[in-house]
Amino acid sequence: MKGQILDFSIQTNTGIISGEDQNRYNFIGAEWRGQRPPARGDRVDFDVDNTGNAIQIFTALGHSNPVQNISNQLDKLSDQNKAEEQFNMIDWFVKCLKNYANFSGRARRKEYWSFFLVQIGLIIIASIIDAILFNGPSIFYTLTALALFIPSLSAAVRRMHDIGRSGWFILLSLIPLVGLIVIYWLASDTKQEPNQWGQPAK
Repeated sequence: MKGQILDFSIQTNTGIISGEDQNRYNFIGAEWRGQRPPARGDRVDFDVDNTGNAIQIFTALGHSNPVQNISNQLDKLSDQNKAEEQFNMIDWFVKCLKNYANFSGRARRKEYWSFFLVQIGLIIIASIIDAILFNGPSIFYTLTALALFIPSLSAAVRRMHDIGRSGWFILLSLIPLVGLIVIYWLASDTKQEPNQWGQPAK
């Protein structure tokens, strides 16, 4: 059967496939037969066992997905299969990029701030390149800021979920001085109890 991966969690080593029959099938990482870890959006061929779980999962032949191609390039920068305790700043940055527009779930403090610091570094580098190459327009700065806006916003929303608050509280950062509360929340430690957005990130 053919289908598409809806989600895969490295932490739990489990995922979900939407089959061409409009049903959803759970799977475990041990059933994955691809060259790299499964990623959201991958087109796959798979079988179904007698309990209704997907098994023997292969990347669909002849399928070229731009999102998958970008994901493949990101995999060259960071090994997302290792334990998060071993993640460095680039690993956290890549994790946020792979969750580009994922506004659900939770993000621990280290994930958010690592992404934020790398983002600031890239924006500074883009600004320096603009200053060297151009007198007027800030082309590289604008492109970098736009490219990182959505993953930055989604990481902030997941960070709010991690401390038990709605992602809508991010809007408070638009209000002068009141926005300092948002910075405090973003810097707060993980709430250890499960909540509506999932298990604790630690």
